[in-house]
Amino acid sequence: MLKMNLVMMMAAMTMLARQSMSAGSCQASRKCCDGKDTDCSVQQGSLPSLVLDLSDEPCYCDHGCLEMGDCCQDFKQFCGVFDCEVSAWSAWTECSSSCGSGTSTRSRTVTRPESNGGVSCPDLHQEKFCRGEGGCTRRKEEPRLITHKKHGSSSALRETAMILPGKYSQLTEVEEEEEKYDVRQNLKTFKEEENDDQYCVVFKVEKAMKNCRHNKETEKLVRGAQVCVSCESKATRPHLGDRCSGHGVENKTTRFKNIITPGCHGRWTKTAVYDKCPCQGGQDFIFV
Repeated sequence: MLKMNLVMMMAAMTMLARQSMSAGSCQASRKCCDGKDTDCSVQQGSLPSLVLDLSDEPCYCDHGCLEMGDCCQDFKQFCGVFDCEVSAWSAWTECSSSCGSGTSTRSRTVTRPESNGGVSCPDLHQEKFCRGEGGCTRRKEEPRLITHKKHGSSSALRETAMILPGKYSQLTEVEEEEEKYDVRQNLKTFKEEENDDQYCVVFKVEKAMKNCRHNKETEKLVRGAQVCVSCESKATRPHLGDRCSGHGVENKTTRFKNIITPGCHGRWTKTAVYDKCPCQGGQDFIFV
């Protein structure tokens, strides 16, 4: 009788040891399931610990655990789930402009693509504004950053910027000394009063509808692009402190809408304010 009890005790201890080794491990439990499978779970604690702590929750070895965040520690390794890996950034390219505003880019490559639901690859290309000086033949006045308090106000956070293509700007130089027709005269909000409180806002486009790309005048409105929007005297509003409606809040995402191209709207982030537009070619758009 004593010998039988010893055999049963040793068998129970062996079972507990095996359960402890497989606790919280997909490999030890030999489990790896597709999709979401609630039966594909592994108890994280050993049996003795479960007796002491009934609240101990299991971990999972199904691909649904990537969304739920309750994977076992060795799930990715055992089930062949690989996150995307990329190389280091390349050096920035030379400025695209030899004199004045231009762009510089850098890139990186995928060294191992994601597989079986791993983390997707990050952006592989970046672009930034730059200024070329080597090809300049004469000194040109540089755009100056503006830090007036009206540009830091959060009151414009809920405003939608109504914009027009830059070709309608009254600041565009023309060879003929004739009065330009202002398309904004058709708007009810248009006013004839003049003031000299003009400035330019640089935005980074976060999202733009496909319709923007279908029109040459708005094709610059693509995700990641930086655009210059001119606030001219005819668009400033005295009741807003002589600023343009929808001129945004620095480092905050606001909305825009082009009033000529149907369906062209989206979101952008205000990055800086200048006394004149630093973009190559001047203003890309104007506030209405």
